[in-house]
Amino acid sequence: MKKKSVLMCLAAFAFPFMAAQARPAAVSDDYHECTSWIIKPDLTGGKTMILHKNRDSKSRTVCLRHESAADKYQWIAVGDYNNGANMGLNSKGVAVAMNSGDPCDGISTNKKGAFTPMLGQMMLANCASAAEALKLLEKNIREKNYMHGQKGSIWFIADAKEAYIVEHDAVRFAAYPIVSGFAIRANTWHYPEMMIYSQRPTDQIINHYRREIAVRQCLFEAGKRYKEPVTVEKIAEASRIDQFPEDPKCYPLCGYNTNSAATITIDLEYPELLSTVYGAFGPPRYTAYLPVPILLDRTKVPEELAKVIFSKAVVARWTAKKELLPQDKLVEFELDLNKHHAAAVEEARKKLKNGGKREDVQKILTAAFLRNWEKLRKLSEDADAKQNLKEEQTKK
Repeated sequence: MKKKSVLMCLAAFAFPFMAAQARPAAVSDDYHECTSWIIKPDLTGGKTMILHKNRDSKSRTVCLRHESAADKYQWIAVGDYNNGANMGLNSKGVAVAMNSGDPCDGISTNKKGAFTPMLGQMMLANCASAAEALKLLEKNIREKNYMHGQKGSIWFIADAKEAYIVEHDAVRFAAYPIVSGFAIRANTWHYPEMMIYSQRPTDQIINHYRREIAVRQCLFEAGKRYKEPVTVEKIAEASRIDQFPEDPKCYPLCGYNTNSAATITIDLEYPELLSTVYGAFGPPRYTAYLPVPILLDRTKVPEELAKVIFSKAVVARWTAKKELLPQDKLVEFELDLNKHHAAAVEEARKKLKNGGKREDVQKILTAAFLRNWEKLRKLSEDADAKQNLKEEQTKK
């Protein structure tokens, strides 16, 4: 039996109640959306907790947000300019990301409620642990401070010690810890207490499951990779899947609405100092992931990243369907950035173990970031200049 037939049978068995339910018109063709996952330390070599998110949105440009305020925790995020945090990390080593969930009858009616990026920002700015973030999120849902239209939400919350996936709408809330291994969601609920309220059509559910399957296949290769640590490079590969040859109608990980991605690694030994956001400030196939340390000196954040200038160039490249580099060359370039950042992290770790100060470590990590940023900036600038020259010559 073909894979798609098997999936359809499973979906028909698991969700027979959906056929009789009304479908909100606004989500009738909702085949695309975000895909996120958590990888526990037992699959990363025992040194990091990892949270990844591929973001799909109508917004075409994103920026690096590096925020700090009195009585709040510093945080960094990849997201819309000055509009909360869709995926981010704070200075206590707490990581948060959000996906849309299923359409349902438990829609949010408080028009003054906080949209999900603002809830993400609230957790990053105020919480010193994943448990605190979970408690704050539940409090906001219980108090109706939540606005997300006709869909519920799925949250991914992690720190160096524990991780959770939350599924909820405006009236129901289900959260469980990820005890070990790997957990993933696209945009359909998995928890039984939420699944029964889903109004998502079966064909959409199949499509979302297909993205989840693709990630598992890439990261673990049908079980062959369980003895090898999952790396940020392997995650980047999964995030760039742009087609399913056997299921060409299914929306892929990196599709027409994918505008950014982030792989957040939480260092288990020094989560507050050595954790990192690997940010793709545009569709992942059209740019490289840039390692951004949580300890990055805020005064050194490039204006091009902070004000979506860089992102606009990536989007222009995406619109023209001109990749930054052939994918194999992009992997090589990215590996160079990652190795340089990893070397800086280990230098900083050694300094910390020898009694080094936070300021010294910040200088090491900031210098590595600036070197990597300059390499990415120059590569992007040169690639765009060559493309513009080629187009001008073609016109002549």
